[in-house]
Amino acid sequence: MFFKCRVAKLLCRLLGMEAERVELASIRTALGAVEFILKAREYKKLLMVIALWIIWTERNIIREEGRRRSAQDLARCVELYAHENLEQSKTPVVRQNCRRSHWTKPPVDILKLNCDASFHSDSGSGSWGALIRDSDGDSVLSGRGRMDHVFSPFHAELIACLQGIQMAVNLGIGRLRVESDAQEVVKAINSDVYDMSVVGHLVDEIKSLVFSNFISFECVHVGRDCNRAAHELAALGHLCNEGEEVITNSIPDALLVIVANDLIANE
Repeated sequence: MFFKCRVAKLLCRLLGMEAERVELASIRTALGAVEFILKAREYKKLLMVIALWIIWTERNIIREEGRRRSAQDLARCVELYAHENLEQSKTPVVRQNCRRSHWTKPPVDILKLNCDASFHSDSGSGSWGALIRDSDGDSVLSGRGRMDHVFSPFHAELIACLQGIQMAVNLGIGRLRVESDAQEVVKAINSDVYDMSVVGHLVDEIKSLVFSNFISFECVHVGRDCNRAAHELAALGHLCNEGEEVITNSIPDALLVIVANDLIANE
């Protein structure tokens, strides 16, 4: 499937990896294929790994949803994601200071959603947390859960944002302000930068929910101090069973002090 199917052959030709595909197709063991990939130059190695992941993901999408993308679109996804990984590895992570040092209440007619995620690279798993509060600072809805088959922190953060927005949609909220301490998530929602990337289907789903369900909507970046409650919920989410989601109109005891401090800071 990875090296001999029609789509894999066309994808590898578009990526300039036909020689590598032929070599991989001749290797008899998975270990041998991994060793071959790891010996390649960095960019070629990235292309091969991401192409394998894309082929597997596309197979699942076709099987479960019946949707199929062209080989050209898949190749573009592979190249974009490889480029993103290389750029992230070159650029040191710089955290911007939040303009506000604490969570603030939204206006009277708007509800605020804070979302966050955790990512465990060793297991390819993660967890998410989301908290919706009103203009009095009271919790309207909280959610947390565990997610498997996650491939990057960005992927996990997008899922957390999607889960939180879906909570708001299910609640019938019309005006929503989303806050995240993940700058790339905010960029993905507010621009078309990631529309054709490997996570483009998640970005498209978020934008579709936003367009279809809200009278007013904004998504902004905040610092970690402004997002502590969601961060704690995401940590608790990892304690859930695989695929489990806990959504309730109350908050866990572990968040009581954090939420109380947020309210005190608003006085």
